[in-house]
Parts: sequence; C-alpha cells; structure tokens
Amino acid sequence: MNFHSLDYFVFLACALVGYHALARRGSLRLGFLFVASCVFYMAWNPAYIALVLFSITVDYVAGGAIAGAKDSRGKRAWLTASVVVNLGLLGTFKYFNFFARAFADTVHVFGVPISPAHLDVILPIGISFYTFESLSYTIDVYRGRIEPTRNFIRFACFITFFPHLVAGPIVRASDFLPQLDGPRRLDSKLVSEGVFLIATGLVKKIVFADYLAVNLVDRVFDDPTAYSSLEVMVGLYAYTMQIFCDFSGYTDVARGSAMLFGLRLPENFDRPYQATSPAEFWRRWHMTLSTWLRDYLYFPLGGSQVAPLRAYFNLWITVFLVGLWHGAAWTFVIYGLLHATAMVIHRYFVRRLGRGARQPDPLHLRVLKVLGTLHFVVLSRIFFRAPDVHSAFGVIRQLGAGSTALFHVTASLWWLLLAGYFAHYTPRGLFDGLRERFSMLPAPAQGVLLAGVAATLMLVATQDVVPYIYFQF
Repeated sequence: MNFHSLDYFVFLACALVGYHALARRGSLRLGFLFVASCVFYMAWNPAYIALVLFSITVDYVAGGAIAGAKDSRGKRAWLTASVVVNLGLLGTFKYFNFFARAFADTVHVFGVPISPAHLDVILPIGISFYTFESLSYTIDVYRGRIEPTRNFIRFACFITFFPHLVAGPIVRASDFLPQLDGPRRLDSKLVSEGVFLIATGLVKKIVFADYLAVNLVDRVFDDPTAYSSLEVMVGLYAYTMQIFCDFSGYTDVARGSAMLFGLRLPENFDRPYQATSPAEFWRRWHMTLSTWLRDYLYFPLGGSQVAPLRAYFNLWITVFLVGLWHGAAWTFVIYGLLHATAMVIHRYFVRRLGRGARQPDPLHLRVLKVLGTLHFVVLSRIFFRAPDVHSAFGVIRQLGAGSTALFHVTASLWWLLLAGYFAHYTPRGLFDGLRERFSMLPAPAQGVLLAGVAATLMLVATQDVVPYIYFQF
C-alpha cells in the first residue's frame, strides 16, 4: 500500500476515525491501532505478519526477562538471545543467498566447485527497519536506559505503527512508547503541521521523484550507451535528487500521518546535499539509521576513545555496514567501501589539520567543499542504483566517453532539476516558516491550498504507481 495511492488515504482516514473515536478507551485504542497496523502490513503479504509478530514476541519476552534477571550473566544471555534471533532472521531472509553465492565463488577459485545453497523466499518488506527498532528496545533495557513495558499491545504498537513500519524512520522505544500513554486529543496545530508535511511529501514523490525516474533516470540506467556522457551525468544528478525526494518524501508522509494521531516521529533528513564532508553528509542523510549504528555499534566498539588505528577501524566498519544494510549485493558492498574509506580519509585529515584550532571556512572554500561532497555522493550512487556491478561499470564507461549531446534532456527536466536543487539549498528556516504560516491559516484557506496541491498532483502524476525506493530494503 503505497503512501501516494488513494488506497492509503482511504485506509488512513478509517484508521484515524477509529483511533480518535476510542480516545477515552486507552486499551481498546491501542488494540485498534495494532490491528490496523497489521492490516496495513498484510496488504503487502499476509503471511509475513507472522514474522513481525514473532520478532515482537521474542523481544517483549526478552525485555522483561532482562529486567527481571538476578545477575549480569542472565541479562547477557537474554540480550544475546534477542540479538541472535533478530539478526538471524534478518541475515536469513536478506543476506543468506548473497553470502552462500559469495562462498561458492570463493572456493571455486581454489578448484572446489560447489552449488550454492539457495533460499527461494521473498524479502519481507520493512525487515531492516523493524529489526533495528526491536533490537534497540532490548539493548536499551539491558543498558538500564528504559524500563520494559509490561503491556504487550503497547510494545506491539511501537513496532507495527504503520507510518514507520515498512521504511522508517527508525524509531527508538524511549522516544515512542511514552507517547502512547494517556489520552490523545486532536491538536489543531499538530494536525495542520501533519497535513502540510503529507502534502510536501507527496509533491516530492510525485512531482519530482517519479517524474525524474520515469523520464530520465530509469532510461539512463537501463541503457547508458543510448545517451551521451553529459546526459548520463545529468541522469546521475537527477537520480541524486530522485532518491532524496523519494525517501524524504516518504518520511514526510510518515511523520505527517503520525501527527494526525497525535504522535511524533523523528526527522530523517536535514538538507544532506548541503554537507561539506562525507561525515556531515551521514549526519544529515537517513539520520535515524546513522545514529542507530553510532549508538549501538560505533560507541560499543570504543568509538574514537581508543588507539588511533582502532578508532579508524571502528569508523570504517560502521560506515561500511551502513552501505551493506541497504542490500545484499556486490554493488552495495562497493558503495559501503567507498563511503567508509572516504570517512576514514576525512577523519585522518581533520585530525592532521587540527580541527579545533581552525577558523571557520571562508565562503568560497565552503562552496568548494559542498560541491566536492555532492559529486562524491553523486558518483558513488552509480553503485547504489545499478542492478549489478557490470551495469555500474557500463554507466561509468559511458560517463567517460566524452560525448556532449543533450538531445534527451527536455526543458521540463531541466526546470525540475533546477527547482529541486534550488529548494534544497535554501535555508531550512524558509521551509519551517512556510509550515508555521500554513498552520496559522484558517481551515478554509488551508483547504483551498490543499485542493490546489491535489489538482497539481493529479495533472503531473505518472500513469503507473512508482514504488518507493526504500521499500526494497
């Protein structure tokens, strides 16, 4: 059920009516929200709801057992069980076939031909997201940062809440569970902000992401030799804008939908293409994933508070796993290697130059850093987008061919790219100001503006519904 489909908004309206009708019935309200979220997930594949419920049950039991254990050995045993089950499920469904194939290829080099094992299963949608959310709960209980919830439905609502269930943002129990307590009353300002975010997300997805994908990006990656080098480069700029508008647009709709329930989800993007370094880029892009790996992997490994070589390794493995998290393919391995290596090189020079003693960069140097970081991201995403390594190098070869024709880039594509990048490089305060002004408008005026947005979306929408990119992760 795509967020930019009519089916979703019919479902959302029904869920909101039922949820708010039960505002004075706390237990029934949570039960209704849980059932509604399960129905939402089952619209994709009913069978895999059992996997979600199994993961929820394991971590609910593990959380209570960790808190009730009499010694550290018992706590570690239950935490280990939670980690093994969650990562075991993720590894089996998402990575088993890839690593089995890689092992078979490796031993074949040494003259031992074997047929790799293969699991004929569909990747459960959202498994990378809800696995990390569920794991954060048991880890935080083990660390003593939160108390385990004794209400199974309350915990299940945290994991299955449908706006963030299939593609994030990755939510922490410490942030979300307290919001489920107490009566939830409709807050007109929060509702207005939510509606504004939903409208913004739909514009990003339908006007920008889908149009760029259908009219340029998909064509360039399907057959790069049919395009000039300059057109391929424009296609890479278009994909860079497409993936931002697609994923941040999804997040906007998710956050806006949650606000209609009186709930808040964390931000996931902060104008990432304004970053001046790879490190700043990952602080601005998919922030809930970056901070999750920082808090639950990088810091436990010792972070930067260890010997220099170990600190570089900690940083490298963390960023490499950011890349591999996205998918089980050699393209994502290379993508992770590129970003992990760039982060280590950046850290090395920052330490050599003495970051603390430096003055703020002059404007021209900052612009050069932004452009350098942007183009590193643009070029590295060849491996993110290409279906396989061979196709990725096909794009790279065509990019280096030196041809300069621009016959396939229409005026509408140019204007859309310019508008997307211009909006991205405007100050954040401008968008926040627009949201505040919209929230202060009377309801009829808001309705007129939303009707105008809806009419625009209907005019420019592609005939086929284009799935969100991050649904595959």
